[in-house]
Amino acid sequence: MYFPFLRARQFELIALRELAAEEATQGVIIPILEPVKESHNNLTLAHKVFQEKGQNAYLILNPAIGELAGDSNYYLDFLNSLGSDVFKPAFHYRNSPENNSDYIRESIINYNLTDCMLVCQNDIQDTDVNFRTLAELPNITSFNVEDPGRNRSFNRYLSSLNKTFIRLDDLFEKQARNSDFLEISEHRFSEEHLYFDREGYQGFSDYTVLPSEYIDGGSTPRAVVIHLTFLNGENQIWIKHFTSETNDSIANVQGKFAEAATKAVNYCRHKNHTNSAILELESYFDNEHYPGLGTVKKLSIKNHLLILSDYLRNK
Repeated sequence: MYFPFLRARQFELIALRELAAEEATQGVIIPILEPVKESHNNLTLAHKVFQEKGQNAYLILNPAIGELAGDSNYYLDFLNSLGSDVFKPAFHYRNSPENNSDYIRESIINYNLTDCMLVCQNDIQDTDVNFRTLAELPNITSFNVEDPGRNRSFNRYLSSLNKTFIRLDDLFEKQARNSDFLEISEHRFSEEHLYFDREGYQGFSDYTVLPSEYIDGGSTPRAVVIHLTFLNGENQIWIKHFTSETNDSIANVQGKFAEAATKAVNYCRHKNHTNSAILELESYFDNEHYPGLGTVKKLSIKNHLLILSDYLRNK
């Protein structure tokens, strides 16, 4: 099972809604959503589609970043108001600077939560009594841990609980400037889908084709890049970066998109690589239409999830 970690922003949720509507991800992909905005309108829209189409997701109730970062009842109340189990509860566990195990435990009790996930760093000691008390609750059924192999004793402890253990990897190699991707044609992106179960994990997780670093807002880029993943002949996931050429100023973003799209569409047609995300990109290209940078990001995410969904369904 694949657990993509996304920040619940507008175009990320649109990608997930469209995939659920296509019935492309059910049964093999469960997103983990960390909301970074106080408004939950887009989450409500996603919940409606997910409920209609039988798609689940985890919702982090105490985001570590964004407008409502920290331990509060805001998203607990939102989850409670939905009256369904489409969104499953997830919590960031912190042992510093202040341990939040009491907040998590009280939230579970007060809101009668079940099937909860703990999202953890890999610096937790397996002797941490606060963590062990939480981890062994029957209400906690899964753990998402960044690079857990770096802490073997913690890894062994979680494996011993016979609960869902997911490894989280930060895979996207962000560059200082978008134009730097001109020098990077393609490279290996991930092999976790090949080996996670052999290494004792019940799932794998990453930030898709986005950097793990959260930046609120953004400026007009000098370069437009379309990031597309694909499977090579050995079922490794590789990523190609299709980058615009005229990157000396922020002018003419539409033209930059056309340059990047020309490269991407020509490549996909030559390799006969197609899915609903690629078809949408080809439509914009053929009709000389610039859909906006949010849609460009949406297409990259959709393509990546479709690649993994297809692999997991047919492995």
